[in-house]
Amino acid sequence: TEACDLSDCPEECHYDGDTNSDGITNVVDVVAIVAGILGGDAGDVCSSDVNGDGAVNVTDVVVIVGWILGSSRADVHDANQVDVILTDHSISIEANGHVGGVQMTLSHGSNFSIDLTDTYISEYRTVGNKTTLLMVSNEASIKDIASIKGSFEVDSMLFVNSGDEIENTSIVEIGGFEVKLAGPNPFNPSTALNVVVPDAGHVTVKIYNIVGQHVATLADGYMDRSAAGHTLHWNAGQMASGVYLVRAETATSVSTQKLMLLK
Repeated sequence: TEACDLSDCPEECHYDGDTNSDGITNVVDVVAIVAGILGGDAGDVCSSDVNGDGAVNVTDVVVIVGWILGSSRADVHDANQVDVILTDHSISIEANGHVGGVQMTLSHGSNFSIDLTDTYISEYRTVGNKTTLLMVSNEASIKDIASIKGSFEVDSMLFVNSGDEIENTSIVEIGGFEVKLAGPNPFNPSTALNVVVPDAGHVTVKIYNIVGQHVATLADGYMDRSAAGHTLHWNAGQMASGVYLVRAETATSVSTQKLMLLK
């Protein structure tokens, strides 16, 4: 192969993260790359695209941060599956291992606001009705992403473990705290209830008769967050036929359900 003339030779890519070409890859380069991603212009792809996949995103930032901090650890169990948990006021994730980076773009109205959880890097930029956020952890796996106000939709999302993109992702939407029927109603003598818990915490589930007397307690303690809900069973074999009221309660929410026992 003939050598090219120097004026025609393509620039050699170093993929070293040194975006300002000062011979050192450090936090200054990370700041520049993050600003570029959030601003829609990642700058010098030849240096910023450290994994050489043709795109500059949070994956490259996670890798560079690992280089700078020397945080590569053999004991890290990398995630390969992530569920994004959306509630009325929060964005979080549940994963089967370590998640080191998050990049998301959200569409929303003018009444939207966001407060990112503090990590090694927690930055976002809002332009019009779109917000792009980027988070990178230097040690612990990312779990809580942000508190939010206002409605929004997820336009795009990218999750990274200790250096690779996680492809198996899904979105799980959890409504407000609620107790639902999961068994027969009317019933005899047993039925089931499902308690949807958007935020982990103390939950009580009690049953009262038609005159307001407390007749049973199905739960009184800590419950994990659950979109699918926690199933509770009530055997009313010792109760008289009639209408009963289920009252489920957290520190901030109450949900009720009416049951009818027919013997």
